[in-house]
Amino acid sequence: MQPLRCSDCMAQVLVKKNSWEHTEVQWDQQARQQCHEFGSGAVKPRRPGAPLPTCPSMVATITRAAAEGLIDVVDDAPVPAPIFQ
Repeated sequence: MQPLRCSDCMAQVLVKKNSWEHTEVQWDQQARQQCHEFGSGAVKPRRPGAPLPTCPSMVATITRAAAEGLIDVVDDAPVPAPIFQ
Protein backbone atom coordinates (compact mmCIF):
# COMPACT_ATOMS: atom_id res chain seq x y z
CA MET A 1 0.00 0.00 0.00
CA GLN A 2 1.23 3.45 -0.90
CA PRO A 3 0.38 6.76 0.80
CA LEU A 4 -1.54 9.25 -1.32
CA ARG A 5 -3.04 12.66 -0.52
CA CYS A 6 -6.33 13.83 -2.00
CA SER A 7 -5.80 16.79 -4.30
CA ASP A 8 -8.96 18.41 -2.91
CA CYS A 9 -8.88 18.09 0.90
CA MET A 10 -5.33 16.75 1.37
CA ALA A 11 -6.52 13.73 3.39
CA GLN A 12 -3.88 11.01 3.24
CA VAL A 13 -4.91 7.40 2.70
CA LEU A 14 -3.12 4.17 1.81
CA VAL A 15 -3.79 2.92 -1.72
CA LYS A 16 -3.12 -0.30 -3.60
CA LYS A 17 -4.08 -0.26 -7.26
CA ASN A 18 -4.40 -3.96 -8.11
CA SER A 19 -5.60 -3.22 -11.65
CA TRP A 20 -7.26 -0.33 -13.47
CA GLU A 21 -10.61 -1.70 -12.28
CA HIS A 22 -9.72 -2.68 -8.70
CA THR A 23 -8.40 -0.36 -6.00
CA GLU A 24 -7.97 -0.87 -2.28
CA VAL A 25 -8.11 2.22 -0.06
CA GLN A 26 -7.46 2.34 3.68
CA TRP A 27 -8.81 5.35 5.51
CA ASP A 28 -7.76 6.21 9.04
CA GLN A 29 -9.80 8.38 11.39
CA GLN A 30 -7.85 11.55 10.59
CA ALA A 31 -8.34 11.11 6.83
CA ARG A 32 -12.08 10.51 7.29
CA GLN A 33 -12.45 13.68 9.37
CA GLN A 34 -10.47 15.72 6.83
CA CYS A 35 -12.43 14.46 3.80
CA HIS A 36 -15.25 16.69 2.54
CA GLU A 37 -17.40 13.62 1.76
CA PHE A 38 -16.83 11.73 5.04
CA GLY A 39 -15.98 14.40 7.62
CA SER A 40 -18.24 16.24 10.05
CA GLY A 41 -21.02 13.68 9.95
CA ALA A 42 -21.37 13.93 6.16
CA VAL A 43 -21.92 10.18 5.85
CA LYS A 44 -25.38 9.10 6.90
CA PRO A 45 -25.99 5.73 8.56
CA ARG A 46 -26.51 2.99 5.99
CA ARG A 47 -28.30 -0.32 5.93
CA PRO A 48 -26.23 -3.48 6.40
CA GLY A 49 -25.02 -4.70 3.01
CA ALA A 50 -25.49 -1.31 1.33
CA PRO A 51 -22.60 -0.16 -0.89
CA LEU A 52 -19.89 1.77 0.89
CA PRO A 53 -19.82 5.48 0.07
CA THR A 54 -16.95 6.82 -2.00
CA CYS A 55 -15.29 10.17 -2.35
CA PRO A 56 -15.27 11.39 -5.97
CA SER A 57 -12.27 13.63 -5.28
CA MET A 58 -10.22 10.73 -3.90
CA VAL A 59 -11.24 8.50 -6.83
CA ALA A 60 -10.08 11.21 -9.26
CA THR A 61 -6.82 11.67 -7.34
CA ILE A 62 -6.09 7.92 -7.41
CA THR A 63 -6.92 7.64 -11.12
CA ARG A 64 -4.71 10.60 -11.98
CA ALA A 65 -1.83 9.32 -9.81
CA ALA A 66 -2.00 5.89 -11.47
CA ALA A 67 -2.11 7.40 -14.96
CA GLU A 68 0.91 9.59 -14.15
CA GLY A 69 2.84 6.65 -12.69
CA LEU A 70 2.89 8.10 -9.17
CA ILE A 71 1.37 4.91 -7.75
CA ASP A 72 1.93 1.39 -9.02
CA VAL A 73 -0.73 -0.58 -10.88
CA VAL A 74 -0.01 -4.24 -10.04
CA ASP A 75 -1.68 -5.66 -13.17
CA ASP A 76 -1.72 -2.88 -15.72
CA ALA A 77 -2.94 -5.02 -18.64
CA PRO A 78 -6.19 -3.65 -20.04
CA VAL A 79 -9.31 -5.74 -19.62
CA PRO A 80 -10.01 -7.39 -22.96
CA ALA A 81 -13.18 -6.38 -24.74
CA PRO A 82 -15.84 -9.10 -24.72
CA ILE A 83 -16.20 -11.08 -27.90
CA PHE A 84 -19.81 -11.51 -28.95
CA GLN A 85 -20.64 -14.23 -31.43
